[in-house]
Amino acid sequence: MNHLIQGAQVVRPNHVEAVDVLIEDGIIKKIGSPKDVGKYSIIDGSGKYLLPGFIDIHNHGAAGFDFSFGNYDMAHEIFQNHEEAFHLGLKNALDHYRSHGVTKVLPTSMAAPLDQLKQSFSHLSSFLQTFPQYANMVHGINLEGTFLLDPYYAGAQNPDHFYPLTSSEVKEVMQAANDMIKIINIPPDHGAMALPIIKGLKRDGLVVAGGHTGAYADEFGAAVDAGLSLAVHFLNGPSRSFSKSFRGGGAVEVMLQADEVYLEIICDGYHVHPAYVRDAIARKGPDRIIMITDSMFANGLRKLKSFELLGLHGTVSENGEYLQPVGKKDTLFGSVLCSDVGFQHVLHWLTTEMTGVWHRKHEALSLEAALVQCCRFFSTNPAKLLGLDHPPTGLGTGSIREGMAADLLLARISNEGAYTFQLDQIITN
Repeated sequence: MNHLIQGAQVVRPNHVEAVDVLIEDGIIKKIGSPKDVGKYSIIDGSGKYLLPGFIDIHNHGAAGFDFSFGNYDMAHEIFQNHEEAFHLGLKNALDHYRSHGVTKVLPTSMAAPLDQLKQSFSHLSSFLQTFPQYANMVHGINLEGTFLLDPYYAGAQNPDHFYPLTSSEVKEVMQAANDMIKIINIPPDHGAMALPIIKGLKRDGLVVAGGHTGAYADEFGAAVDAGLSLAVHFLNGPSRSFSKSFRGGGAVEVMLQADEVYLEIICDGYHVHPAYVRDAIARKGPDRIIMITDSMFANGLRKLKSFELLGLHGTVSENGEYLQPVGKKDTLFGSVLCSDVGFQHVLHWLTTEMTGVWHRKHEALSLEAALVQCCRFFSTNPAKLLGLDHPPTGLGTGSIREGMAADLLLARISNEGAYTFQLDQIITN
């Protein structure tokens, strides 16, 4: 069906304007009023903002589903990973994401037995064949935990299921995933032997990420030169920060210094203090920040208080807003963040004057300037990272431009002491 969105404030790549948006066959056909309004279904955007749909590149699950482990059975406190349970859980999770404004997502794996991951890869393939209506939403797989190296930097990943980084192991995983892996975490502390692997993955069109890493600056810098372009959940993981002059510093320092590297930031307000978020934006610039949820299966399970993942025991905070491994009070276990809530957090932080840690002071941005930046963080930048910003007409996404896919959100924004963001309608192609 063809639609005409009228009356909305449209968040364009560099500004906000009141303009009509014409959609034909799931594509943004025109920005401006058509000559013949009568043949279009009118969507009233009065008093609302039109934004590009969110792209969550790092998301382990939600609504009881985990990509690595399957669908959680609360009655028996176990994960069911047979095909039917996996399909049901993934469908519930995708519907959950969409209801919170996500129009593209990369299911993200944890450190788990390779046979189990292969089963999840197979189930994902069969799911997309069985439910083709979700094919545009699932862009591919983010392989996070398989090739981690140092248990000290494991965070909430299980070191028992770290695999050696070899060309044959990488090839086996890629083939098992039917080439659906789009992002792969290769910690640079694997050293020189990782560099040809990184180069090969980059050449094959994958995004190579670095996180959960004890690399020093020289190692991380060499990986960037080889093609690494994404820092996994910046300031979390953990990853080495090293302020001494030996070896040029640590991974965190290169993440900030290298212009080629995008920073993932978990924007729940717990993983990274808002002052550090503003500092990172100021240091990297708004074109190299990607907000993520790092959401876990517990997202949306209000009655869940504790859980176990492959021997790792976790608890839900009393306020229900974050997860922690048992016995590790300074460690977080993924998040229960939804993208629309994260968008509201960042919108509030950007429109609030704030004292930084690395920067003396951050001025409050106007609502319009903050919205433009937020749409880059949640939509445009992840699309650019994945090469989705300029593909053939109708396949591009991440910004509101003619010829792009109509993955759009209508939302209300109000200000009663702080800006609130409320989704009104999700429009997808």
